[in-house]
Amino acid sequence: MILRPFRGGISPAAYPVLAPPLLLVQHAAVALAFRAGGAPVPLDEGFWLLPLRRLGALSSLTGIHAAFVFAATLLSYAALAALSFRRAARSHMGFGLAAFTVLPGFQAGAVILLAFLPFNLRSPHEAGDPEPAEEEEEGRPGADVAHALQGLFAGMAILVLAVLLSALAFGAYGWGLFVMTPFLVGFTTAYLANRRNPLEQMQSNMLVMSAAMLGAVSLLMLALEGLVCILLLAPLALGVAMIGGVIGRGLALDRNARDRPLMVVALLPAVFALEAAVPPSAAMDTRESIDISAPPAAVWRALTSEEPIAVPAGLLARAGLAYPLRGRLLGKAVGAERLGYFSTGAARERITAWEPGRSLAFRVLTQPPAMEEMSPYRRVHAPHVSGYFTTGETRFSLRPLAAGGTRLTVTASHRLKIDPIPYWEPLARWATSANSRRVLLDIKTKAERVR
Repeated sequence: MILRPFRGGISPAAYPVLAPPLLLVQHAAVALAFRAGGAPVPLDEGFWLLPLRRLGALSSLTGIHAAFVFAATLLSYAALAALSFRRAARSHMGFGLAAFTVLPGFQAGAVILLAFLPFNLRSPHEAGDPEPAEEEEEGRPGADVAHALQGLFAGMAILVLAVLLSALAFGAYGWGLFVMTPFLVGFTTAYLANRRNPLEQMQSNMLVMSAAMLGAVSLLMLALEGLVCILLLAPLALGVAMIGGVIGRGLALDRNARDRPLMVVALLPAVFALEAAVPPSAAMDTRESIDISAPPAAVWRALTSEEPIAVPAGLLARAGLAYPLRGRLLGKAVGAERLGYFSTGAARERITAWEPGRSLAFRVLTQPPAMEEMSPYRRVHAPHVSGYFTTGETRFSLRPLAAGGTRLTVTASHRLKIDPIPYWEPLARWATSANSRRVLLDIKTKAERVR
């Protein structure tokens, strides 16, 4: 039976043996990413408490390494959540602790407390609840339509209310919103829909997916999110919601503790408040180079030109992400200001290095939104477009080549303030690298044209 790993209790000795290795999978994956990047593993308190955030310190992190870490972590979280809810089912309590096992920083404490919960308190038979027939496990005709609709709309409402609380009230974009919320959407939808007349597993999965999709449409219609952000989050949210749905259906079929498992939804505001108090902040550096068949003087003129960037923005423009249009110097010395015009507005910058033919650097003072949301409305209430991805200093370095050409290198420092870091950083790195390559290609075209 496919549901056997997600149903029933678990022996008292099994949980403290199985849970710690699952908890340490994320640490092992992050350590492997550091080793693959040629960097020493930072075995400090931050690594043990919030290992995934340590990836922000790895400047050589690649998309493949980030994807490996995130996939391994999610799989271990899914197994840990299933194990923890089964442990809670054995005691008919502790479901809130089980939900916290998918929240970094709180997992170890939740696992320890679950391991010490009492067990064999009252079985469903002692409580007077009949054991579900075996045919119910596989589903039966005549599923309760009212409960199915109740689950559908409850899941949709949880998603909308979570965005209202986390994004607008607390300004928190982290695991609580992007992982715990879709998990609880799937969990609640499936639990409510299956608690009387069980649906078949496929029917339950489709109901969970429908709840998530209706919630996403509601966010779009209420101007709480834009289409691009919803599409970017969809693979993660739907996958996590499905995991929650399987676990929720398993608990519903066990008729365990009545509706107590649904009380975990009340934990979301506390989670958002905690994440707002300790927001994520990961440093991210990018570096791109190009060889230009022109002397450094010609490259410098193209670099400091105020002509618009002629190279098409391509996918960046279609996705609504910010991309540079042109620059304007308000002075030609260290301390002078520079204006960078982007598709989403203008950035104010201060020059920190001015060596004609050799180096130009500037620090961003204020910057426009990181993207322009695709939405039916002119204004979308999504705080993450401003201040959650920032650029520090950008530096252009010119090095003469033996054949009379120039190697132009651009390095930039950024800061990402959205969790999960391994999920969002590859997307942010791709966008910034694409912008850098576009600028370099435009400078190359201009320099080689007028050399």
